[in-house]
Amino acid sequence: MIAVVLIAVVVRQLFVHPPSAIVFGVCGVAALLDVAFAWYMLRVGGAIFTVTPTDITFTGRPIPHTKGKRPPPQVIRRTGGSTLSFRVQDKGIAGDQSQSLLKLRDDATGQEVAATAFGRRKVRRACESQGWPFS
Repeated sequence: MIAVVLIAVVVRQLFVHPPSAIVFGVCGVAALLDVAFAWYMLRVGGAIFTVTPTDITFTGRPIPHTKGKRPPPQVIRRTGGSTLSFRVQDKGIAGDQSQSLLKLRDDATGQEVAATAFGRRKVRRACESQGWPFS
């Protein structure tokens, strides 16, 4: 979005006589900051949720104080009687708001993975597309 606005401002300046060097300079600095922010977001990344016919894996966001290393993945391995369900785990109260985690659980093994960041509907759709049954 920022890049689109910067392009629009630069194009507009091309049709103004005389074009403003200050506006070009500000747009150049903003473009550099936008590129740096995009690089940072790609490097740090978000959580990863992967569903295959044999397992479901959740890998959390990189931990800041560990130089960008990700925590160990949470995995549900498929067994003969695997059926999935959702459960809400209460994390307690932070500030004025109650916090909870949405967990995807294999009822056969008791294994769980976090699903809060992705939402119940998307997680269910991804699991069902790989043949995982829900209870």
